[in-house]
Amino acid sequence: MKDLPRITEIIKIEPFKITCRWTTGEVRVNDLEPEFEKWEESGRNFIMPLKEYENFENVVVKDGTLQWPSVEISYTDLNGITQSQALDFDPDVLYRESKSLSVYKLVMNVAKLSKKKAMA
Repeated sequence: MKDLPRITEIIKIEPFKITCRWTTGEVRVNDLEPEFEKWEESGRNFIMPLKEYENFENVVVKDGTLQWPSVEISYTDLNGITQSQALDFDPDVLYRESKSLSVYKLVMNVAKLSKKKAMA
């Protein structure tokens, strides 16, 4: 079985986008800003501290995924005991929802080109 992609390093953090290198060698971008509204509507309010950039930028790589040690979440385990842990995301979901840096730059360059044409 092929190893599943995992994050090896964070390359860049900007408002609500994180660019990471993966075990596949790829550099991919996760833009989390569009997800905030979906999370809020679905009742995942425990994620909402990430809307504050001061919390968002304090992300680290741990166990191949993104983790926010300053954002604690609580849950009740199968034994009925309340547990707390740092917020992290499923790395498989992060990989699936990320975009290749090359695609991301291509989209940005097309947008700039269209703007230049409109100004001419």
